[in-house]
Amino acid sequence: MSTSDTADSTVPQVRESGEVDTRAGAAEAIGGNVNAVWRNWWTWGPGNGTHNLQLSWSVIGVNSTVVIIASEIDGNGNRFVASAPIRASSIAPGNGVVNFKIHIEWNSPIPMRTDVLVFN
Repeated sequence: MSTSDTADSTVPQVRESGEVDTRAGAAEAIGGNVNAVWRNWWTWGPGNGTHNLQLSWSVIGVNSTVVIIASEIDGNGNRFVASAPIRASSIAPGNGVVNFKIHIEWNSPIPMRTDVLVFN
């Protein structure tokens, strides 16, 4: 799902994703009121402007805390800090999905990566 706030912008599209790490063996106690922490990433085709985006991931629930970090990437998928401000906001988890706004403040489309942390 994606919607655009401006007519002259390009909506980013998912290109690749990968679960970064899974725990081997018994899970260690995390502590506090957190039972599980998950991390994943998605690379996106070039986009710019402000858009409503959605990611599907079965570990997300309506009571999950979801943190999304967005970065510009080079041709090899490496994150770097460039001149274009990129940020995620209005993060709303649901059953198996997270909806969010992405803001890519650049005049031409650029590729990005989102890293997603889920706390349950």
